[in-house]
Amino acid sequence: MTDGSGAAPGDGERRAVLFDAWHTLFYLTPEGEERYLRDLRTVAAGVFDGWRRSPRARHPVSRDSEAVAVLVLADASEAAARGVSVPLSVQAGRAARRLGRIARPLDLERAVGALVDRTTFERAPGAPETLERLQAAGFRLGVVSNTVGEPGEAVQRAFDRLGLARFFDAWAFSDQLPWAKPAPEIFWHCLGMLGVDRSRAVHVGDGPPDMAGAHAAGLRGGILFTGVRQYAPSYARLFHPDRPELALAAARVDRLEDVPAVADRLLGRPAPP
Repeated sequence: MTDGSGAAPGDGERRAVLFDAWHTLFYLTPEGEERYLRDLRTVAAGVFDGWRRSPRARHPVSRDSEAVAVLVLADASEAAARGVSVPLSVQAGRAARRLGRIARPLDLERAVGALVDRTTFERAPGAPETLERLQAAGFRLGVVSNTVGEPGEAVQRAFDRLGLARFFDAWAFSDQLPWAKPAPEIFWHCLGMLGVDRSRAVHVGDGPPDMAGAHAAGLRGGILFTGVRQYAPSYARLFHPDRPELALAAARVDRLEDVPAVADRLLGRPAPP
């Protein structure tokens, strides 16, 4: 892990644009998102019900697997808002303790990954064209995503299905790291892989953790993307997408096609060779 200020000698002109995933580069309609979150609870509950009962747990806290699935995801979401990663493996252990069962975390990760794989996400309008323009202009591109309820590997496969994975040089998924946005470390981790100084980077996202995290990490700015900010009610209750941290945005765009010009304005154009 690096603090984002240790770029190699001669790399001072490198510039980076980091992107959030959900509701930035891809999304579901509110109806589809509501259905997806319902399926996520159902899948998790089915996995929990398949685990053997623990002989030590004579009096489990709960016998309602779906209610426990809702609770552990909500707890993980609250931790993420503080910058703490709670991956599915930890969520599985917490659920097992409440239900008096023996956890098998890989069962949960595989089942949720399969749900992500069969979900048809919508690509944000202008996403491939914008990424291609940024790449052609010499920007290094990375993804910084809070994967609170899903495995990052499955989210990366979704990028591949949508034809977007090929543009990215680095991936930072919170379930694979100790941190979640808005913790600055997850941004520094991604920038370290890109070899770009934090002062030469911006982050594009739709929510408070994106703007607060870019500010805390010392990036040149956070770009608030509002083009696909249509949330399902369940998603809004879980992730609180309208907290005051949105005011930290250095710029707002409702079209991804406007990101290259804003990034140039915030970072300045590189000097000619």
